[in-house]
Amino acid sequence: MRLKRKLGIVAALLVAAEMTAPAAWAEVQVEGAPNAVHIEVRHSPLRQVLDAMQARFNLRYRTNDALDTPITGTFDGPLRRVAARVLEGYDFAMTVTSEGIDVLVLRQNQQGPVVAVLPAEKPARPRAMTAQEANRRERGLVK
Repeated sequence: MRLKRKLGIVAALLVAAEMTAPAAWAEVQVEGAPNAVHIEVRHSPLRQVLDAMQARFNLRYRTNDALDTPITGTFDGPLRRVAARVLEGYDFAMTVTSEGIDVLVLRQNQQGPVVAVLPAEKPARPRAMTAQEANRRERGLVK
């Protein structure tokens, strides 16, 4: 009877440890200055990473998205580039000013082709010849 009770307690502890393990592994470390940022992220939601960047640097962000996508990686570089790399996979707009960086996170990129619409260029019309140019052409002086 004692053995069954001990095994039950051990099993319960293992289940509890397994349920909390992913949360314990989530980690965000932010170091450096705005021109040389170093961030290490392990299994952390994007919101947690942006919050850590906001706390350390003058980065502000707004969004309607939950930003719960977990990310893992090491990011180095200027703050604006690191922010763009962290937001990879999201549609966002970024404004960089002397006071800091403002980011508007719109949503995760939708699957499908990216279509860019460019204005059609009008074909170049040849310019009209002057009387002098027409005269030279007639005489065979200009090709």
